[in-house]
Order: sequence, then C-alpha cells, then structure tokens
Amino acid sequence: MYYQRCMENPLKILIVDDNAVNLTLLERLLRNENAEIYTALDGNEAVEHCLKHDFALILLDVQMPDMDGYATARAIKEMEKCRLIPIIFLTAIYKDPTYARMGYEAGAVDFLTQPIDPATLRGKVGVFIELKRQKDLLEREISQRIKTEQALRIAEEKYRNIFERAVEGIFRTTLDGRMEEVNPALARIFGYDSPEEAITHVNAGSIFVDREDRQRYIESLMREKSLNDYELRIRRKDGSLIWISESCRLFEENGEFYIEGVVEDITHRKLCELELQEKATVDALTGISNRYLFFDRLTKSIANAGRYGEKLALLFIDLNDFKKVNDQYGHHTGDMLLERVASRLNSRIRSSDTLARLGGDEFCVLLERPGSVESIARVAEDFIACLSEPFKFDGVTCAVGASIGISLYPEHAAIAEELVKRADEAMYRVKEEQGREFCFFSKCS
Repeated sequence: MYYQRCMENPLKILIVDDNAVNLTLLERLLRNENAEIYTALDGNEAVEHCLKHDFALILLDVQMPDMDGYATARAIKEMEKCRLIPIIFLTAIYKDPTYARMGYEAGAVDFLTQPIDPATLRGKVGVFIELKRQKDLLEREISQRIKTEQALRIAEEKYRNIFERAVEGIFRTTLDGRMEEVNPALARIFGYDSPEEAITHVNAGSIFVDREDRQRYIESLMREKSLNDYELRIRRKDGSLIWISESCRLFEENGEFYIEGVVEDITHRKLCELELQEKATVDALTGISNRYLFFDRLTKSIANAGRYGEKLALLFIDLNDFKKVNDQYGHHTGDMLLERVASRLNSRIRSSDTLARLGGDEFCVLLERPGSVESIARVAEDFIACLSEPFKFDGVTCAVGASIGISLYPEHAAIAEELVKRADEAMYRVKEEQGREFCFFSKCS
C-alpha cells in the first residue's frame, strides 16, 4: 500500500513500523515531501518492497517483533541494489551508546527519537530526499559525460554547496587536532570570520577547556570509533566558553587517522539544564544545599568513609525561639533571619564540609574527617556562639540561639537516614534539658 502524490518521477520513501497508527501518522506528516510513501508492518514485508522498488530513504522502527529493526536493516543492506539506501532508525533508546553503535553497524545513517518531532522529521527527510535527487542527477550527468572534467566540477560544486550552506558545523581534522576542512557554520561557532581563518588558527586539541577533557574525548573515540551527541565545553576565539554537541567518527585514510563530524552549539540548552539542576539541589531561600543534595553527599561520604576507614560527624542545628520571631515580626522577617543564619554558619565551615537547610529552621552540617570528639565539640561551641549574637537588619533585632545534636559515623549509625535521626534525637534531648546547648547522641541516651 502507498500514498502517491501526483508528480513527475517521484522519489520513494519506505516506512517500516509494526504499529499501524504510527504508519498512518508518519505517512500524513510526509505527504507534502514530493515522494511516494510505501509502508510495511514488518521486516519481511520491508525486504519484499526493497526487491521491487528503488527507495531514496527508509524510516525503520527498531523495536519490532520477530524481525527487529537491526535484522531488517542488515537484510536490506545485503542486497546489492539497496546497499547505499540511507536508513533512519525510529527509536526511543538510541541515546544509549551501545544501541547507537548497533544501529550504525547495522547500516543506519541517523536516528529519530520517539515520540517524533514533526519539524525534525521533515527536516531530516528533506535533506536525504534532496541528497538522493542530487545523487540521481549526478549519476545521469556522469553517464552522459563519463569521467570528464566538467562532470567532476559540477559534482564538486553541488556537494560543496551542501557543505557550505549546512546549519551545523562540519569538520575534518587529523588525530593530533590539525584542521583540514571547516565549513562556515563551524567557523562561526568557533568565533571566526571565515573557514580559512579557523583552519589557520584553530587546533582541535587546544580549544578544549581542560586537557583532561581532550584526553577523555580521544580515548572514547579510539575505543568506540564513533561518538554520538558527545557534549563538551570549548573556548572560542574571543576566549568565551560555549557548550557543543558533537557526532563524529574516526577513520583511516592513506595510513593516517582522521576525525570528521558534525557540531551543534548547545550553549543555551546546556545553561538551562545546569540552572534547573542547581534549582533542584540548592535551597531557594538561603542559597545553601537543600535536603536532597545533603542526603546525596552524606550517602557518598559514608561510602567513602567506610572504604578508607575514616570518621564523619553530623551536627543537627535547630534554632531556639524561631517561632517567636515569626509570630512577632512576620514570615518575611523570619525568612531574612534564616538567610543570615545560613550565612554565619557557612562562614565557619571548611570547604570540605557541607552545610544544608533540611527545612524550616533546621540545618545540618556534615564534617569530613572531623578529628577528635573535643574538636567536634569546639565546632559546635563555635556555631552556638555565632548564632547567639543578635541579628540586626531592617530595624529589627533578633536573638535566637541554637540547640545542636551530634551523631558520629560509624559509632552511632552506618546509613544516612539513621545518622540524621540520631543527631535529631540528641538535639531534642538538648532542648529538654535546661542549660545544655549541644550533645552527642551517645551521651544523651
């Protein structure tokens, strides 16, 4: 079955998916692409179509019963007439490097992630359809002017035009980073006015922000032979830093290794991702670590301490009379007080320690390699002293103080939740006993 648009000598596209609804949707999305659309519900039907027709492009679902997309692609590529047909896999799992490598080995030239974005689908299909038209045109011209200089010049001009007008950056370098080919888009990404300037001044090894990043990149490429959507930070001509996503392959030619690939500037997207990540791990009010990040670090610290036989100390800090501040001056003043409490505490911890707000007026401090019990007690005393000094802001003077419960790893608990619970219990014992300001869990039970 197929949908045919009235046209002269239309190119053919084959869509293979075991879901009839998906076939209908994709067929409708591509009905204006000036091509005959053929569909198949399984791999065997797809192979039969390929025996009968010359397709410009195949859109192939990976996850199909019996004969999956990889097996179907291999079967198609085994046919001499189909060996050069580009295949785009439709899948939700290609981000996994293993599946991406399987796809390329089976003959895929690209991937589309499900659910399909219509604009991306039409864009990619349009490129391959245009390449097929150019290829067919070139073959006709070469057949008419076999091996003439004019035919070669026309072919070079056509493909150079595609190279020059591509939106993504395209490059070819030697393994040691010497640029051999750069298109205008890549020159712009790197901050240069022309490809010639970029080739003259850019070494692919020197644009990496960290030398370790370059080493990891080369090691991954040597191991995998190709990289897909590899994200890294580079330095532009003006010194500014940007994020790029690179898909590339390593190949050998005349005894020398080369890297060629496509680059996309993803700085805006990456900065948005980092901002969202920060919001998910930072307390919005105080700017210190939130509960989620604290427990994540505590769990990792416990694992490291257990591995190397080290100790940890956890100080659970609860403000005294914070409710009175809220009741007397309002929640806005209470929030401002919490900001200042966090600032004072943060100024008294080491860079290796972690301060977090767990919620309300409760704070926790994780001390890495805390030393003796006496040293931990001095830290608690310092916290109490700094929080006992009145807070003055916006014409308001607040005096709150704090109660601190302390638990130790591994003496009091060996998992994060229990360690926090022990410190919390010690803190409540401090509040119950008049005149106490801090207490170790072992001395409060």
